[in-house]
Amino acid sequence: MAQVQPAVNSFLSDIKRLEGGFNKSLEVLVGNLSKVSDTELINTMSQLNLFNELIEQGYGEALNKLDGEYGKLLEGALKEAEKRGVTGLSGPGLQGLEVLKDLNTEKLINQAGTYANTMKSQLFQNLYAGLPPNEIIANLAGTDLLTHQLAVSVYTGIKSFDDMARYKVFEGLNVKWTYFGPLDDRTRDTCRATKRKEPQGGYTEKQVLSSGTPFGGRGGFNCRHSWEVR
Repeated sequence: MAQVQPAVNSFLSDIKRLEGGFNKSLEVLVGNLSKVSDTELINTMSQLNLFNELIEQGYGEALNKLDGEYGKLLEGALKEAEKRGVTGLSGPGLQGLEVLKDLNTEKLINQAGTYANTMKSQLFQNLYAGLPPNEIIANLAGTDLLTHQLAVSVYTGIKSFDDMARYKVFEGLNVKWTYFGPLDDRTRDTCRATKRKEPQGGYTEKQVLSSGTPFGGRGGFNCRHSWEVR
């Protein structure tokens, strides 16, 4: 639990840092392409790959660091199980978590790809229209990689993984679960209901799976709650 938010914050800090370098590269590119003919501009744009520039600026490295944080969360779930006398997770259990992690990473890659394509399209339109470099740079500044949507995607992905890792480690065992997280004015009705209806001894696995906040999905996108073993 404690590792989730720091991991998210670290990733977002990396994105903010690399976006600064990416924008500086764009400024140089705009200056250079503002001086070429339309034919040269078209030829250059056909070969331009801004996604590769993002990778070179550190997006790939940031994803690799995030991958390591996923590993730490799984290790934490396994250690928690060992304390309770539960043997390690293997086979389909581990493979499924690996697939879940890869799908989360793929989503972040796709978001960066969409951002890069949007920037390329805007860049070409502005250059082709003959706008001055300072105006083009100002127009491009309105599109960011570090958005609320990206932040929510990172948080939801790693939080869901943390939740599923714990579930898969204890799946099928006679343990009870508690729905951990805040109860305030931001709490969704489904999460509020789960917390208020929790039996004194905790939920069984079957009860969690049939609830409105099951393992992994919890209360939905950007949910702040998690299932923990009592």
